[in-house]
Amino acid sequence: MGNEGDKMKRILKRNWRIVIIFIASFITFFLIELLFRIMSRQPIASFGFLRMFLFTSASALIMSVLLSYLPEKLSNLTLLFVAWFFSIYALAQLGFKNYLGNYFSWSIIRNTIGGVTDYAGDFLKYIKPSYFLMLIPATLLTLMILTKLFVIPKRKPHWPIWVATILLTITTHLISVGSLYLFNNETALHKAYSLYQSPVMSELAMTEIGLGTFMWRDMTLVFKEVEDEIIIIDPDPDTKPVEDKTRKIKTARWEELMNLESNSRIKKIDEFLLSTTVTPRNDFTGTFKGKNLIYVMVEAMDLVAIDEKLTPTLYRLTQEGWYFDNYYAPIASCATGESEFMSMVSLIPSTTVCTPNSYYKNEFSPALMNLFKKAGYSTNSYHSYSDKFYPRSELHIQYGSEKFYNNDELDIKKLLGWPSDINLFEESMKLILQQEKPFMSFIITAAMHLPYDIDSTLGNRYLAEVRAVYPNHPIEIQRYISKAMDFDRAVEKMINILDDAGELDDTVLIFFADHHPLKMNTGYLFDATQQVDRRKGLNRDLSPMIIYNPKLTPTVHSMPGSTMDLAPTVANLFDLEFDPRLYMGVDLFSDADKIVIFPSGSWRTVVGEYSAPRSKFTPYDEENTYTTEEIALINQRVRNQFAVSEEIYKTNYFKFRLEINP
Repeated sequence: MGNEGDKMKRILKRNWRIVIIFIASFITFFLIELLFRIMSRQPIASFGFLRMFLFTSASALIMSVLLSYLPEKLSNLTLLFVAWFFSIYALAQLGFKNYLGNYFSWSIIRNTIGGVTDYAGDFLKYIKPSYFLMLIPATLLTLMILTKLFVIPKRKPHWPIWVATILLTITTHLISVGSLYLFNNETALHKAYSLYQSPVMSELAMTEIGLGTFMWRDMTLVFKEVEDEIIIIDPDPDTKPVEDKTRKIKTARWEELMNLESNSRIKKIDEFLLSTTVTPRNDFTGTFKGKNLIYVMVEAMDLVAIDEKLTPTLYRLTQEGWYFDNYYAPIASCATGESEFMSMVSLIPSTTVCTPNSYYKNEFSPALMNLFKKAGYSTNSYHSYSDKFYPRSELHIQYGSEKFYNNDELDIKKLLGWPSDINLFEESMKLILQQEKPFMSFIITAAMHLPYDIDSTLGNRYLAEVRAVYPNHPIEIQRYISKAMDFDRAVEKMINILDDAGELDDTVLIFFADHHPLKMNTGYLFDATQQVDRRKGLNRDLSPMIIYNPKLTPTVHSMPGSTMDLAPTVANLFDLEFDPRLYMGVDLFSDADKIVIFPSGSWRTVVGEYSAPRSKFTPYDEENTYTTEEIALINQRVRNQFAVSEEIYKTNYFKFRLEINP
């Protein structure tokens, strides 16, 4: 026994290098994963945690194999580089999520790096202090190496042990991959193995396979094209889609084109869209037929911006117009640009790139402004900033705008911070009133843009008035309301200009938000919101949506809806010719099922809400809920919408289907 013990000691001593590298790598990687999971509020007692543990073990074994034959200094440097890279990556993901509402992917960063570099300093400056805990594992490893508490032995392992470690690494990796096919929740939006193959939904992937595995699997998306499976859901015979004769649609021609199509991907899109229901005209169809429209996407308009005392015009519009109190403005990867995009084309943005920046040359004939243009409206769009972040001058032409006016064409005064909406509305109204009637004008505001935690002209302009009403609000909320007051005065001015010109009665105003205020402590927002519990479920993205015309009967509409539903809803209200099957959203006044879809894959309906990261459905009433089969069916519907939208972009689908437009 003694000889055997001595032999084992000699073997261990001879191969201690490979063991110590594994231990150091595993502890470092696991601590980063654990800290990230805790700070991102991902479940610990889950199969995702087990998969993370397995993949972390495989990664540590890979490090021990790769570094065991390198020179000592190079091994130390490589281990430190990997540890710091992973730590900083985790820190950046947490910061990005807090800053813009979503995690990033490598392809999105590559796609948008030019437009966001100006915010890099701001991003670093305002990262939550707690996020720097992500650097502790790499810092400890560095200190241990510098103080010689951790030393990689100089002696290289015996080659049979090295080969055995390679075999162990392969086995561990295979077990890790095999675990992807086990323990999947039957109601999961994406199974773990599909997230490993194509981690297009970052939050889900991080939860199910771990941050490190997501990081390197996400890198593969930069070099390959992802094509998710589209599964057409066969409707029940009693509810099979029937061509609705009250809408001008071209089903026969569409089917003919599909049958002649040689591109399998385009044909699959045809099959899916043709399988969906044509929602008929309804009691609200043509409510605004022939009227002018001013369509306003309001930067960071939140429920906090609606205040009876400080923003009386906005408050009045919610009382005298149509107010949608169950409306959501989900934040996609490129925030403002993709909300604007959704409001025009009613498609789900890509999860792998910044959609408007990647596909701005695509054909978007069903876009809302194109519908108005085809109906004989003059169409223009206005914004008080440049094309620095999004190629709007080209993209808006694809939407159907005859001319996009930015700060090059408008006389926009430079301020400390973002420009005034009063200035924007004064300038745009001069041109709007010169448009041939009827007109459809799209205005994109900027006054309420971040930051809120530093001085700016608009953030400070009305601070005294805000503090007189809300002395105990945090300064960020006070500055935000000050900016909202600028927008409120801009709306008041626009209404007065329209009234003086005799156009108010014949003009409809629609106000919707791109997203809630970014880089704002959400706790501050929730505390300042009196109307509803924003901490509950998916209510963070609950947002005001207002339709106003002085002739309207004041009404509160409570059907669930989102940015994606705007185009078909507005098209129906103005009785424009459109085929509802070309949109992922629905006319909110139709009988179609309403579903709000979030970038994480989560969703909500009138019955309840589903958290994709937790694969959990929560009904609003326990007596009225979905079965497991119904949840799975809705999840497939949600997956289809992501997949079909992505395919429409990648194939430039509408370019080949111009003939199907009504």
